[in-house]
Amino acid sequence: MFAGVALLAIIFQLAIVVGIIVFAVKLLNRITDIAGSQKSIADSQIQLINLLSKKESNQESAES
Repeated sequence: MFAGVALLAIIFQLAIVVGIIVFAVKLLNRITDIAGSQKSIADSQIQLINLLSKKESNQESAES
């Protein structure tokens, strides 16, 4: 009787540990995806700033 209860308690604890590990791995993957998206947004903003500065330079040289 007690052996069955002890075995059930051990299985329950192992399930909790496995659940925590799975959650941590999924969270890490999600954070990695978010970081990649942020880098892509930053790269796009850098390209936009470069294009705007080139446009402004071209307008200044056309006016001169």
